[in-house]
Amino acid sequence: MKLVFTNRLSGPGFVPDEDLTTLFNSLAEPAGREEWEVGLAWIEDEAMADLNLRYRNVSGPTDVLSFSYLEEAGEGEPDLAGGDRGARGDLWTGSDCVPGEPVGEIVIAPRFVENRCRRNGWPVRAEFALLVVHGLLHVMGWEHAEPEETAAMREHEAVRLAREGVVHPLWGKGA
Repeated sequence: MKLVFTNRLSGPGFVPDEDLTTLFNSLAEPAGREEWEVGLAWIEDEAMADLNLRYRNVSGPTDVLSFSYLEEAGEGEPDLAGGDRGARGDLWTGSDCVPGEPVGEIVIAPRFVENRCRRNGWPVRAEFALLVVHGLLHVMGWEHAEPEETAAMREHEAVRLAREGVVHPLWGKGA
């Protein structure tokens, strides 16, 4: 899978450097099908708060939101079988999917994330890497509404991050 980055921040703000961009793409590569693209957008806290209210009915900004355009039901063989390349279950691109168009989007509020990391003493690089993996897993059908789902998702995140030499910033913190 490939990430396509868009910076929607106004004024100065955190933009991933080449090292972080390389890390993000390494984290995305084993997910999904090789030709699939996922948009990765940096947005303002206010824009994130709007999205959070619209899609989750939660006030205020959050760190990351993901939107999957893949379908969990379809006809014929799935485009990606459950358990293959990070898919939680069988996934279909659906009839509306156009080759070269994103199969999902990850939206991150980097200023919100940086402020939270500063308050909690978390490493910013690891946090951004986690958010990219977390977002990709949502695109691939993962959820964390139930404790068992959360545990499975955290484990999968930790393994993905460890492959790139990144320690899961929430591992062992009960989050």
